[in-house]
Amino acid sequence: MTAKAEQGTPPHPNTLRQFLALSGPWLARWHTRGQIALLVLFTLIQVVFAVAYNIWFAMLFDALDARDTARIWQAIWLFVLLLAAIIVSNIAQIEWKRRLTLSWREALTERLVGQWLEGGQHWRLAQIPGSPDNPDARIAEDIRIATEHAVELFSTLVLCGGLLVSFVGILWSLSGEVRIGELALPGMLVWLALLYAGAGAVAAFLVGRPLTRATEARQRAEADFRFALAEAREKGEALAMARGEAQARSGLLRRFAGLAAAWREQSRGIRHLTGFQSAYTTVSPILPLMAAAPRYLAGDITLGQLIQIGQAFPQTVSALSWPVDNAARLAEWRASAERVLLFADALEPHGEASAIQRIEGGEALVLDQLILRDASGIALSAPLDAVLTPGTRIEIHGDGSAIRALQLAILGLWPWGEGRLEVPAGIALAALPANPWLPEGRLAALLDPTGETPEAALTAALEAVGLGRLAGQLEQEAAWGALLDDADRLRLGFARLLLGRPGLVLLGDLAGPLGEEEARRLLRLLVMAAPEAIVLVADHGSSGFAGRLLLPPPEGVAPGAAARALSRARTFQLVDWLRRGFGHAAE
Repeated sequence: MTAKAEQGTPPHPNTLRQFLALSGPWLARWHTRGQIALLVLFTLIQVVFAVAYNIWFAMLFDALDARDTARIWQAIWLFVLLLAAIIVSNIAQIEWKRRLTLSWREALTERLVGQWLEGGQHWRLAQIPGSPDNPDARIAEDIRIATEHAVELFSTLVLCGGLLVSFVGILWSLSGEVRIGELALPGMLVWLALLYAGAGAVAAFLVGRPLTRATEARQRAEADFRFALAEAREKGEALAMARGEAQARSGLLRRFAGLAAAWREQSRGIRHLTGFQSAYTTVSPILPLMAAAPRYLAGDITLGQLIQIGQAFPQTVSALSWPVDNAARLAEWRASAERVLLFADALEPHGEASAIQRIEGGEALVLDQLILRDASGIALSAPLDAVLTPGTRIEIHGDGSAIRALQLAILGLWPWGEGRLEVPAGIALAALPANPWLPEGRLAALLDPTGETPEAALTAALEAVGLGRLAGQLEQEAAWGALLDDADRLRLGFARLLLGRPGLVLLGDLAGPLGEEEARRLLRLLVMAAPEAIVLVADHGSSGFAGRLLLPPPEGVAPGAAARALSRARTFQLVDWLRRGFGHAAE
């Protein structure tokens, strides 16, 4: 899997079509189509009541002009009924709009979270230069914005379409004719509305054009700042021990300064657009009254009809001005939708130009001319050849980067390199790094996810690894990764290995957290519990295993140089990443 670098990648030629394609499985559901149909129905009911309200205005002012008390009371009672109906229809429309939004967001979140956390995809994506950054923000924030705005834009578009059809007819019937020489042009107010809305759309496009780029830049800066804050929180202990608060504070403030600059740029675009929209909406109800006043003074239309024109013209202009009124929301939707699409593209499987051939078969772990590389193609080792049969227990020696790559390749997480890697078929694989991850939950479930192991066996495993004090907490739910220190997390990991008895075990550097003597004791327990297991440990001489697997450096490269080259490459990638603006696509 490779990711397309965001920098320099043009936006999708049709963002809406691509976003709907991404949502295809959700849109194909009958339940979704029913929700969309109900949203359209309730929106069109709002159009019906808007027309009824416009007609009621004419009725009321005609009654006032005629000083007809009976008709005035009739209009008041009709207004009460109309008000109740409008309230009910608005509530129903909002309810179905929110249901549809949540359903859409849930479907996209399930899809992208599933792809992101499938088979180490989240880890591989982070190794590739130019991959989409801040996946957490794209899933939590950008999906929310894209779905909320899409539903809102769709519902307002349906509403504006219904209002346009309805109020154009009303305006046409009340407009009269405009004579240009000998030519009589009917529907004066309709043409005036078209000209006004068209001029407004062009002006709004020119005024609001910079807003899309500014909005995307602000969202990117917000995500980067949130990520930096979360990283400082998660690495608080290491940060405090390194006395790195000054550097961390400087980095956070620098990112916030970038956020502030993006905010000011967006504010400039919003300020220009808001100023134009304020003038545009203020003139809208006055212009038709001025245009229709001569016909009222001439007695061609009643006061009620004049008021009806004054209320129908803004509705028509508003319907025609949908792009103007929604320019900011469209810009924000497009920016978020692009970020979601780029993330979804990166999660799709792609063929590797150079990939390790990993197969399952036989009874031994076979390395056949296996060359390990990093994600950018830097060689980490010379070709490896080895056959490790059941019961083999060895230490891996070589560059730390190469050892890490080999263990990840055996697990199926490291695709970069060449050659063949054959893993025994039908056996359980287990890995225990020096800093293992433990999910939150019941202690018994951490030790045995199947729930089939008797409590006595769980207790015995805990006592064997030195965690007997936890035996009374098997049913306790807690964040064990935070409660236990590094050594106890490793002991808990060994307890899981003793109970699971996997056929292939990959271990990190154990002596550091545990000490050499404790590491050897736990390894002996593992060997006794799973004598046929193939065990590979990254300790250099502290495990007590007689077997050795040497990972030679690439040809012509001194030992350790591969790791240093990899470190330098990553440094330059980081500098380039920062220089390019955190890897985002240019608008």
